[in-house]
Amino acid sequence: MVDAPEGASEPLLAEGVRPGLAVDAKPRTDSGWVRAFATLRNPHFRMYWMGMLAYFMAMNMGQIARGWLAFDLTGRAAALGVVSLAWGAPMTLFSLLGGAIADRSDKRLLTLGSQAALFALAISAAVLVHTGAIQIWHLAVLAFLEGTVFSFAIPARLAWVPELIEEGELMNAIALNNAAMQATRIVGPGLAGALIGVPFFGMTGTFYLIACFYIVVFFCMLQVPSTGISDADSRLSLATRMMAGVRYIAGHDVLMALLILALLPVLLGAPFQIMLPVFAEDVYGVGPGGLGAMATMAGIGATAGSLLIGSLGDFNRRGTAQFLTGVVFGIGLFLFGLAGSFAMSLPVLALLGMSFTSYMVINNTLVLTTAERRYHGRVMAVYMLTWSMMPVVAMPVAALADVVGVQEVVVGLGVTLVVLMVAMRLFYPNYHLLNAPARALAVEESGEA
Repeated sequence: MVDAPEGASEPLLAEGVRPGLAVDAKPRTDSGWVRAFATLRNPHFRMYWMGMLAYFMAMNMGQIARGWLAFDLTGRAAALGVVSLAWGAPMTLFSLLGGAIADRSDKRLLTLGSQAALFALAISAAVLVHTGAIQIWHLAVLAFLEGTVFSFAIPARLAWVPELIEEGELMNAIALNNAAMQATRIVGPGLAGALIGVPFFGMTGTFYLIACFYIVVFFCMLQVPSTGISDADSRLSLATRMMAGVRYIAGHDVLMALLILALLPVLLGAPFQIMLPVFAEDVYGVGPGGLGAMATMAGIGATAGSLLIGSLGDFNRRGTAQFLTGVVFGIGLFLFGLAGSFAMSLPVLALLGMSFTSYMVINNTLVLTTAERRYHGRVMAVYMLTWSMMPVVAMPVAALADVVGVQEVVVGLGVTLVVLMVAMRLFYPNYHLLNAPARALAVEESGEA
């Protein structure tokens, strides 16, 4: 059983949509790729998604522009690590607090406030570059502040999605968000790199364009209605809410399993992306152009995987689908490590992108449909922490690759991931619950039967 240490949540409709937000209750008979975009017919989610598209574009362009500028200012690769650490550290430090605030606040207002802050940071960077005053410590401070804003914005954004859509649309909505993120990972870095090299536009124009994207996000979010507060009990302190969220997750067998399953591919699989430059330079000898092609193939596969999962609708046996895509991802790592040529590696990278993204979309959907609405912000904050572990593991993995070889390390990661996925399937006693309908699972876990 799961304890409920907090006050009763605000009444919700049975399908998980707040009154006034269900805009199209008619049954839908779409099939195939048309169904992959079905949730965009919901005008509230459509505006949210358009804002997210601009948001991811700004984020991906910003990462490339910051990294390029950091190296240009110092001539040292270590500067990239400093700026990256400054951006990522606040997410580890503040994400739990951000989740607690998301659950006690209007997510629309919190999102709008975070967008205003991101615009202010982007325009500050643009002005510093424009005036020639920019220094490496400016980049580090701005990256830290941006990471801090993300710590409060991302739990609110992720927890807001289920409140904008109808029952059965969550997986499609998450898949569409993921497709937007993956598509901008393909377009954004290339666009930023191209614009930086354009005369009379360059680095200054790129940072101003990033700020413009954040303005687009702000005005898109203005068109999305407020859904109120999921947990309106204001008597509890933020510290109490944070601890209540941790106790809730720790006492919820299925959520704990899902968070462990989210962690496994991030720790064992995601580091392969960091080592792509090693494959491009030392293994295949294809240089920067080949590296770009490898990253693009992984991004294309990831985008296709998001749309494929979105086209399946609210299908049954999602736990089984998550297991299979996780195993395929592990096998893909194994094959990538063994690929004997650059040409052979490209389709494997597409498979890796597709399987990893499909796995994470299913896992994210299961987490949100399993958790109670009033805990969504805090649960998503803990979900974010799984991603913050990737740099921690990537460093020793990269060091091991220098000793035994990068291909051998990737093969070992793939085998280990498959073994652990199979072990979770065989020995976790409640794995079958991951295939239960969301409503039945919520009832069973909360003891309402």
